[in-house]
Amino acid sequence: MPRYYLNLYNDVDVVDEEGGEFADQAAAEAAAVRSARELMAEHVMAGLPLDLNHRVEVVTGDGTVVSVLRFGDLITIKGG
Repeated sequence: MPRYYLNLYNDVDVVDEEGGEFADQAAAEAAAVRSARELMAEHVMAGLPLDLNHRVEVVTGDGTVVSVLRFGDLITIKGG
């Protein structure tokens, strides 16, 4: 299985040095979406501001960025 790295760029940038094995790019992206949503939920639950420009980058083993998942694209906000 190919190895992908999920790099987080938010208040503190975290470069994934271990990565994980995923069946394909879609599976890596799904894991990145889950992780980003969990982080956003933690911020909301703690009453912290949520920066919708933060992102997770999905990177292949050779360092190619194959997806950039911006927090704001991963949620729907109604009302306002």
